[in-house]
Amino acid sequence: MTTTAPSVYEIADILRGAHTAIRCRGWTQTEPPAGCGPVHALTAIGIGVTGWLYDPRTILSLHDEARYEAAIARVSLRLDLHGADDLEAFTAWHDDPARTPDDVLHALQDTARGLEGYRPDRVITPTVRDVTSVHQGVLLTCYGEDSNYMAIGHIAPALMVTAGAECNLHLTGEPLADGWPQGRLERRVWHTWALHWRNPRGEIWWDVDHDRRTPGATPITILPGD
Repeated sequence: MTTTAPSVYEIADILRGAHTAIRCRGWTQTEPPAGCGPVHALTAIGIGVTGWLYDPRTILSLHDEARYEAAIARVSLRLDLHGADDLEAFTAWHDDPARTPDDVLHALQDTARGLEGYRPDRVITPTVRDVTSVHQGVLLTCYGEDSNYMAIGHIAPALMVTAGAECNLHLTGEPLADGWPQGRLERRVWHTWALHWRNPRGEIWWDVDHDRRTPGATPITILPGD
């Protein structure tokens, strides 16, 4: 069976999926049982390849294995690791005792942005036209298969949950997160910064988890989905 080399946009999508998996589930330098708790970056990249919620690497098709290896090689190249095509080089970098979750998240995101053609002059100030809907005065965007909600601005957790619940009911007709209590949902809310920009193909991106000092960074609030 022959395989086709993945495009840079395919690899970027994989790395964004890996970033989301680590951001939502947590990060570890060990490899826990499939589907349990925090994830190693190798597991997260495998999840980014398939979209599955558990470690798929033992049953990847030849096509997906090629995409998996290409994604790791791109991150390694971005990090300027010796032997960028060598899985062990990335693993050694990742498992270094000095490594932090932010190091890994930034490596995944920065590689994806570079592949997509990011430049500072492509950053756009978000407006009401760039969100899914407005509820309780909160500008909300629904993204991902897990119905995550992102709001423009640093929104108080109680208001974020109320607005997110209204938006979810409007979009799906269902209660938010299977009817979890308000307090539990509020504890899941977190504040960060993002870049809103247009790639060379005209597609609009939200890059989450940026430093507030990044030029053009916008404050946002995240309410993770299921």
